[in-house]
Amino acid sequence: MGDRPVGRNSCRFRKKIACQMKILYDSHIFLTHKAGGISRYHYELYKGIYESTHSVKLAGKFYKNQYLKEDKLLSKSLFYDPTASFSAVNKYLIKKSLKNKKAYDLYHPSNPYEYLFDEIPSDKKVVLTIHDMIPEKIYHESYEDKLKFANRADKIIAVSEATKKDVVDILGTAPDKIEVIYHGSSFRAEHADLVKNKPAGLPEKYVLYVGNRNDYKNFKGLVKAIVPLLKKDSSFYLVCAGKRFFSKKEQEFLQSLGVENKVLCYVGVDDNLLAYLYRHAKAFVFPSLNEGFGIPILEAWSCGTPVVLSENPCFLEVAEDAGFYFDSSDSDSIAESVEKVVRDRELRKELTEKGKKRLELFSWDKTVRQTIQLYESLF
Repeated sequence: MGDRPVGRNSCRFRKKIACQMKILYDSHIFLTHKAGGISRYHYELYKGIYESTHSVKLAGKFYKNQYLKEDKLLSKSLFYDPTASFSAVNKYLIKKSLKNKKAYDLYHPSNPYEYLFDEIPSDKKVVLTIHDMIPEKIYHESYEDKLKFANRADKIIAVSEATKKDVVDILGTAPDKIEVIYHGSSFRAEHADLVKNKPAGLPEKYVLYVGNRNDYKNFKGLVKAIVPLLKKDSSFYLVCAGKRFFSKKEQEFLQSLGVENKVLCYVGVDDNLLAYLYRHAKAFVFPSLNEGFGIPILEAWSCGTPVVLSENPCFLEVAEDAGFYFDSSDSDSIAESVEKVVRDRELRKELTEKGKKRLELFSWDKTVRQTIQLYESLF
């Protein structure tokens, strides 16, 4: 895809370079992630910059990401590679683009991949987005690559004040080097209207869980907590939407609790179906022990669904009084919060209205605008 022409006449900024920024993104995230929050973020940024007055280029030619696939304009000169068979070729192409010093002024990597670090010319500006510090904070993994990129970056974007604090505490980065820019939501309530038939087996009364089921997501903690609710009310279910069906271990876990028929899983879910699942849920439940931001909160609000959240810092920051909270380490707290919201229609209505109002503070347009301003501040 060629660079976008620069709209010099529309530029209101004093410094000429602000009108002529040439920005480089890379396609690595779009070949490693079919969907999900990080690839959604980089897709929305790429699209937003492409539609701006600045010049933008995507390094690499291969992708499997569903957001790019559905965007005929941005994907027209790329190659769909659903099995990532050409990942080595893509890496080569990205490295080649990075070495072309005339092609860009600023590089915004999709992730701090080690193979990219040594290819970045020393005179090029770098902006790094850190979405969370979960691997380092929860699993105590090495953060050497992330630290190298953080030190190399001219500016760091953190997606919440909570994430900024983690970056400062763990990486030792100076706070004034980090700017907090929130995520937005790509969801619209009308997406659900595009689903003509109710998904097979979807119950009338359920709470929704969205995303991966890694340990820090606390999926098992949620299930254990609401077992009494699932067994007490024959019409009540937990519905999960994610990338994969329950593993053998997860099935055995559900069987051991006697709720294998009360916890349902939908995979291969596109935005329309996910919006439908949100809209018809009594509540969206987010039990994570730690997160960087929490895009599903915005998605739920977009579909008019109340949110029940663990008390981790970024959820409190994003949702404020538009969320109903529980202690993720306390099964009774989880169960009581979920049951309260499911049974109390007025509470659900109140949370939904607060969520709609709170949602007005978050948009991808705002994310793109603030990111462009950050880029421009470097020249």
